Amino acid sequence: MLENVPASRFRATDDLIGQYAGPGVGVVEIGASDASFREFHEFGQWTTVDKYGDPDVHSDLDGVAIRLPFDDASMDLVICTEVLEHLRMGSALVAEIARLLKPTGTAVISVPNICSLKSRLKVAVGKMPNLAASGDCGIPLGGTGALVDGVWTGGHVVDFSLARLEAYLGRGGLEIKGRHKIPIEIPFASGRRQVTLPAWLFPVTLCDFLLVTAKPVAEARS
Repeated sequence: MLENVPASRFRATDDLIGQYAGPGVGVVEIGASDASFREFHEFGQWTTVDKYGDPDVHSDLDGVAIRLPFDDASMDLVICTEVLEHLRMGSALVAEIARLLKPTGTAVISVPNICSLKSRLKVAVGKMPNLAASGDCGIPLGGTGALVDGVWTGGHVVDFSLARLEAYLGRGGLEIKGRHKIPIEIPFASGRRQVTLPAWLFPVTLCDFLLVTAKPVAEARS
C-alpha cells in the first residue's frame, strides 16, 4: 500500500483503477511524484506527471497556462487523486484532463470532503476539520502541507463538497458518471488502532474523501 494514504481510500481507488486495466490502455497519472498506483496495475502505457520529484513529465499543475505534452483525445484513463485541493487555479488542469481523454475515456478523481461525517463532528465541537483548506498553517496549527527549508508549504487551499466538485469539474468540461463510497476510518487517540465504518451505512456525502469517475462532456470538444 502507498505510504501515508488511508487504507480505505487506497483500496477503493486501486480497485476502481483496476477496472480499466488492459494491455492497450493509455494512462496519465497526475500528481504522482510522492505516490503512484502504477506499480499495482498492468497497462499499455502509464505516464506520471508532477511538478516535484521524479515523474516522467515535469509540469507546474497550478495556473491558467498549463499545457501537458499529450495529443487531444489520446488517453483512455487519467488519474488525479488528492491534487485539486492543493491548486489555487486548478480549473485549467481540469480542462486539460478533459482535452486528453478520448470520447470514451475516464478520469478517476478524488479530493478530501469538507462535508464529511468527521468534519461535521469536529466543527460541531469548535474544531477545524483535519483536511480543511489551511494555506501555510502547517501541521503545528492543525493544517496540511510539508515543511520545506523551514517553511510550511503545499497545504490545501480549496475545500470541496460533492456539489462543488461536480460544478468545478463541469466548468472544465468533465461530467461525473460515478460516485464511489469509501469506508470511514475512525482512529483511536493512540493512533495504533481504528474503527472502520462500512460504506453502506452512510451516503457518499459523508465519506472522508470524494472519489468519482468522470467523462469528457461532448459539447466541450466542439
